[in-house]
Amino acid sequence: MAAKRPRSRASAGNDHGNDHGGRRLVVVVAFDVVNFTALVEADEERVLDAWRALRRAIDPLISAGGGRIFKALGDGLLVEFASPVEATRTALAVQEEVVRSAVPDDVRLELRSAIHMGEVTVEGTDLMGDGINVVSRLQTHAPVGGVLVSAAVMDLIAGRIDQPIEELGPLTLRNMRRPVHAYAVGPMAHAVRQSKAAEAPAPGTLPGTLPGTLIESFQRRRPSIAVLPFLDQTAEGGASWFSDGLVEDIIAALSCLPELIVISRASVLRYRGAAHDPRLIHRELAVRYLLTGSVRRGGGPGSGLESGPEMGRVRLSAELADCEAGTLIWSDRLAGDAADLFNLQDELSARVVATIAPQVQESELRRVLRKHPENLDAYECVLRGLDLLYRLDDDGFNRALPLFERAITLDPRYATAYALAATCHGERYYQGTSADPVADHMEAERLSRLALSFDRFDPLALSLCGHIRSWLFRDYDHAIELFDRALAANPSAAIAWLRSSATFSYIGEPREARRRVDIGLRLSPYDAQVFFSYGLASLAAYASGDYAEAAAWGRKSMGANPRFVGNLRFLAASLAASGQFREARQVAHDLLRLNPGFSARKFAAGHAFKDPEMRLRFADHLVLAGLPE
Repeated sequence: MAAKRPRSRASAGNDHGNDHGGRRLVVVVAFDVVNFTALVEADEERVLDAWRALRRAIDPLISAGGGRIFKALGDGLLVEFASPVEATRTALAVQEEVVRSAVPDDVRLELRSAIHMGEVTVEGTDLMGDGINVVSRLQTHAPVGGVLVSAAVMDLIAGRIDQPIEELGPLTLRNMRRPVHAYAVGPMAHAVRQSKAAEAPAPGTLPGTLPGTLIESFQRRRPSIAVLPFLDQTAEGGASWFSDGLVEDIIAALSCLPELIVISRASVLRYRGAAHDPRLIHRELAVRYLLTGSVRRGGGPGSGLESGPEMGRVRLSAELADCEAGTLIWSDRLAGDAADLFNLQDELSARVVATIAPQVQESELRRVLRKHPENLDAYECVLRGLDLLYRLDDDGFNRALPLFERAITLDPRYATAYALAATCHGERYYQGTSADPVADHMEAERLSRLALSFDRFDPLALSLCGHIRSWLFRDYDHAIELFDRALAANPSAAIAWLRSSATFSYIGEPREARRRVDIGLRLSPYDAQVFFSYGLASLAAYASGDYAEAAAWGRKSMGANPRFVGNLRFLAASLAASGQFREARQVAHDLLRLNPGFSARKFAAGHAFKDPEMRLRFADHLVLAGLPE
């Protein structure tokens, strides 16, 4: 999980700070009438009448899908949506309506459509900027009657749109230096497939990718990098929360760039404290680039810098290696005052990006680099709390919570601290270890809403709060919206892929749930909390009725952390459902040792499964496992 920096005091009082100074993340659909100029030239009156009639038919469809027409051109429309799924469904519905329209054939109108997600500049009711330029140019590549979506949109609709999909690969757009990876969606995708089949692939190009192989498609489109924990030369033993947190912030900055795949911090902690062969990292994490380094702080105990001119100084050294070639690309050293830590991190991130992703615009890099606080106290509290959570000992949540609360006191608008505090309350409630379940439930609700009010673009806060909205409050639609926003902000956010998986299991879409677990495990294969990921795979299998697979994943989760009661519940149920009663009763015994007051029917009745029959079946399986009703 990425510990986002607190806002500076200078920005904390700005009510529009979360809109990035008049900017916001939106989904935009562009519709354009094919050959409109020539049609008008041939018969202006009848063509304009036909366009007005078509507008009367499609405008209600756009409104029903949650769209807002912010620009109506003579031959097309630009429409804003909040959800990429609803945008795609609406665009397909509009194209269906065009086919059904009863306009005479000699003036029949046809549309092209494209969909893109990105940040735009808000000017009153109008939207402008690079995101609008992309979608406007992308629609010119769409087949007549068809819909194209950018990769940013496809990443969020794959598995949720029951339509043919065909990958087009990178498209060169007029007057734009960077190509845009695009997909055709809907009935017209077959036309794209046929045209592609007629063309011999260019030498060195990769074959088309099925929508389900999303991870491999990511790897072909973007370079990948792992940032290993920096060696803290100030601390005894060569590792500390400070160096881990420093790397966490570098990962957070790099992860927000869509051109990069970034392995999560939790998966690289296993490499802490020792040098590693880049080729080994390449095999284990399937990444091309590796960033390693060290940090030394002045003034720390045993640092040898407690006095003199070095007091309060920070020194960073970093090396970037190409894992495939096993070669060093560059190494560098940075030094500055401790108060300038974030500037040093930003500069290091910029140098990495400039080396491995030269297509990233300088303006885009500035957008993802965080604002700097005037002091590090709140940030330090969050990093210390995260360090406790990753240790997985018996009382981690209770010891981490005061640190997150302290961070909130120091910076009352620090969204990450609120989201992590909400998670502590929610986990105590869910694990069955809460001394006051009602109070923890209410605090999880209050803190998660505050987190979203202070920062609507933080992937960590969005992911944690989305999970809370789903499993505590059964607010599935809002949860999915939050996950969509998290993945739009950071497509490499393993926590968003993983936490959203649970919601799709709850609502009866286990195939999509499993797909998201697979992507999350790819992005975070060695997470210290991988037991949680295995538990999510078990949940998806249980929701699909594959109890043997659910039990297999549940055993893996139990092997990684036998105290994770969320997994023990589904493992016991899966074992009982598959007739493995002896093992089911042993797991039930382990569960009751950790959660003595557990009641099978009470817990199942309050579970997040949307289908009441599913909740009843879950209760029956828990009872079959020997758990008290």
